[in-house]
Amino acid sequence: MAINYESIEVNEMSPACGAIIEGIDLSKDLSNQEFSEIHKALLDRTVIVFRDQNLTETQHVQFARRFGDIQPNAISGFAKHEKEPEIDILESDADNPPYVTLDLWHTDFAGREKPTLGTVIYAKDIPPEGGDTIWVSSYAAYEGLSDRMKAHVDGLFAYHNAYQNYDETVRPELWEKDYQVYKRESKANYRPALHPVVRTHPDTGKKGLFVNESMTSVIKDMDRRESSFLLSYLFEHLRTPEFQYRHKWRKNDFVIWDNRLSLHYALFDYTEHRLMHRVNIVGSKPI
Repeated sequence: MAINYESIEVNEMSPACGAIIEGIDLSKDLSNQEFSEIHKALLDRTVIVFRDQNLTETQHVQFARRFGDIQPNAISGFAKHEKEPEIDILESDADNPPYVTLDLWHTDFAGREKPTLGTVIYAKDIPPEGGDTIWVSSYAAYEGLSDRMKAHVDGLFAYHNAYQNYDETVRPELWEKDYQVYKRESKANYRPALHPVVRTHPDTGKKGLFVNESMTSVIKDMDRRESSFLLSYLFEHLRTPEFQYRHKWRKNDFVIWDNRLSLHYALFDYTEHRLMHRVNIVGSKPI
């Protein structure tokens, strides 16, 4: 069902998800109608892009805060902006490769009891080629399952381990820094989060798969071999191109995505400088 917009222009980028929003300057005060329509577009398209935005760090944070509380910065392992500590600094090049799980499909902070509601990223510097980000609508992926498989996975729960791909044996350089979340005492007090395999979106009521290869470790109350086979199938299913939107970044792109029913993958296929500012919005316990 098409949504009518009066104050913004929404250009859908793929059938499953993704849209570029035209006709709005986010550096100016948004009316209630403008924000309401942006929010509708986010719920409908999962990831929305605003081109050619000129925002201060404070405006970046203020925009994100309209969607909810800002996630405490200590949860993230990224460097922080000096003046606006709510902003994570995502900076990389050939000599400084990204050290988080960018080479795996993932949902941000799925290993926490309350994964983020959404993420707001501002592209400050973009390499001339490469560095795309791909998003998957896990709602489209769920709808793409057979009725029999839907019935099989509905009601299952799976554990999500935030440290699964950051253990000392995998990324020892992070633990040597004793930085942010990469502290032995933090890990000692951590327990994997238990979430439903099929999550219901709290605003739309839509169902989507809530598993990802980066953090989902095992399905509760299932034989480990059966769990491994089922998760492998779901991970592969989620990578289906028809469920995706691939975004080629431009400098001053301002992007927000709904983390509740999506996965993403950030390509590291570039050598030149890439700088992004990121703000995370507090989410709720999946249902």
